[in-house]
Amino acid sequence: MNTTVAIFVIVAAVAIVVQMGILIALYIGMRQTASRVEGIAGRLEQQTSPLLTTANAILEDAQPKIAEITSNLAESSATVRAHVSQVAEATGEIVERARLHAVRMDEFVGNTMGKIETASELLETKVLTPVRRVQGIIAAVNAGLGVLRSTRSRRKAAHAGAEQDEEMFI
Repeated sequence: MNTTVAIFVIVAAVAIVVQMGILIALYIGMRQTASRVEGIAGRLEQQTSPLLTTANAILEDAQPKIAEITSNLAESSATVRAHVSQVAEATGEIVERARLHAVRMDEFVGNTMGKIETASELLETKVLTPVRRVQGIIAAVNAGLGVLRSTRSRRKAAHAGAEQDEEMFI
């Protein structure tokens, strides 16, 4: 058992020494990596410091301008809303007036058509019917006169023909 313990102690000592070697190698690697990262961080800080300073100056300069633009945009928006509201009201009034005018025009046209119909009926009954009757009477008188004329013409022609026959007979 003593030899087993001695072998165990030797194996444990070797394992501890190997672990210590690995830990030392890790420590050295980490130290080199840390120094590289510190160098990179230093260079990065040197390169980005002017950039950050410039960006900060731009933001400080732009902040009042952005605030002014925002307030102007809000005022413009309020003005546009007010104008749109006024235009909507004016458009509503115009549409209402146009509708009222259309109704009035429809009534006017309807009344005018009714008056034209009444006037044409009145013209028909009061003027054209008596005129037609008078035309009928005139046509009858003309026909009567035409008959009388034709009868007289025949008599004269017959009388003249008889005289001519008498003259020829003699």
